[in-house]
Formats: sequence, C-alpha cells, structure tokens
Amino acid sequence: MRSLLASIHPVSHCGAVNALSVAGQRGQAMMEGLLILMLLALLWVAVAWLGHLQDMALSAQHASRHVAFLLTRKPADDMLGPVLQQHFTGPAHQWSDRRGKPMLGGHGSVQHDTDRQSVLAQAAQPGGDDPSAGSLRRSWGLQDEGILTAKVRVTPQSWANLSARGNFASGLNDFNKYPVLHRHTAILTGAGHAGNDARAAHIVAQSPLAWGDSATISYALGKKIGTVMGPVDTPWHRDHPVFDWLTPWKGDVPAARLADAQQGGQ
Repeated sequence: MRSLLASIHPVSHCGAVNALSVAGQRGQAMMEGLLILMLLALLWVAVAWLGHLQDMALSAQHASRHVAFLLTRKPADDMLGPVLQQHFTGPAHQWSDRRGKPMLGGHGSVQHDTDRQSVLAQAAQPGGDDPSAGSLRRSWGLQDEGILTAKVRVTPQSWANLSARGNFASGLNDFNKYPVLHRHTAILTGAGHAGNDARAAHIVAQSPLAWGDSATISYALGKKIGTVMGPVDTPWHRDHPVFDWLTPWKGDVPAARLADAQQGGQ
C-alpha cells in the first residue's frame, strides 16, 4: 500500500504544476493579444491621421500651382478665392477628424499670398546683360520684375480630448492635433505673350528699338514717295500705299497652323 501511494503522489504533484503552467500561458497570451489590439488601433488612427494630412498637402500644392499659373495670365487676384475653394471643397475633399467634424471650414483655414521678392539678375534675363537686349525686354514686356511665388497656407482645426486623460485614449490625443501646412510654387512671369492678334501687334509696335524707330523713318519716306507717285498711279487705278503695317496681319495665320476645334485641335 505504501509503495502504491508513493507511486501516485508524484503523478498528482506533476499534474498540478502543469495546470498552473497552462493557466499562466493563457494569461500571458491574453495580455499579448490585448497589446497587439492596442497597437493595431494606434496604427489605424495614425494611418487615417497621416492620410488626411497627405491629402490636404497635395490639394494645397495643386492650389498653389493653379494660382501661380493663373497669375501669369491675369495679374488681378479677384478670382483666386473661388480657385482655392475648388481645391478644398466638394465630395473629394471631405476631411473629417475622429469625431466626424470637418477639419477645415473655419474662417482663415485656407489662405493665400503672393510675392515677387526674388528677382533674376540681368545676366539671367533673356538676352543677357547687353543694353540693347535690356531695352527690348522692357519694351516687349520680357523684363522679369520678380519671380512670382504663390503661397497657400492650410490650418486644420485641432482639438484635445481632455476627458480621456489617464487611460489608453489619452495616448491618442496627439492625433487630435494637426500641423499647419505650407505649400508654394515659384514661376517666372512676363514672357511677352499675347492673348490675341491685336495684342501681339500692340506689343510689337510699342518697341522703339525693334519697330518704332525704323517704322517711323520708313513711314516718312513712304509718304514722300506716295505724294510723288500718287498722280502717276491714279490713271492705272492702283491702290494708294497703306502705312498700317501691323493691323493687316490680324488673322493671317498659316493654314498649316490651324485645326478644326471640333476635331480636338489646338
């Protein structure tokens, strides 16, 4: 009997130890699982937070480019407000925080500014620093008066979850705050472009060096010759000389440069 009890006692002791070990492992696995869930929740919040910022930053960059190119054609900024709004409103720009509240929408949440503080040196201007080239640049509107920098500033609304202090949610407070986003686009303006034929003729005519001085001399000589040759040409019904040498070019675009707009030509 004693030998039988001696043989049973070690077996019962080992079983109790194994049961305690299994229970301890289960408790450890539960804690590890909770930790992983917390990390996944933190990662989910961080990805959403960063995604909103990246999307707003991309819209701000697009807006700054749009404003910069718009100002190269139309210096007035009366249309900049609607242009900015189209980059931050609409179904594609519905940014909301974890409460479901809009991240933008307050007064001054989207602002823009422009400056021309950076000016190209004369040697970097078209034609270099040659005096004649400088005269042509100024008369044709090619002289750079400063690199246009269009700036867009986006200020998302931030909030603090003060009631969540002391628990896991308090660790997410940093994701309730959003940094101010700054984006800008710098572009050269004043390329001497014209929106129509009449404007092109005006740009050419306003340059004394490229057109005005030579044209004035030619006009004077042509009028003298016309006064003498007019009576001679009258019996032949020839047209009198025309001294408007720019306006008749209006609309005279080579056919090879034209395309049907209905066919998608430019």
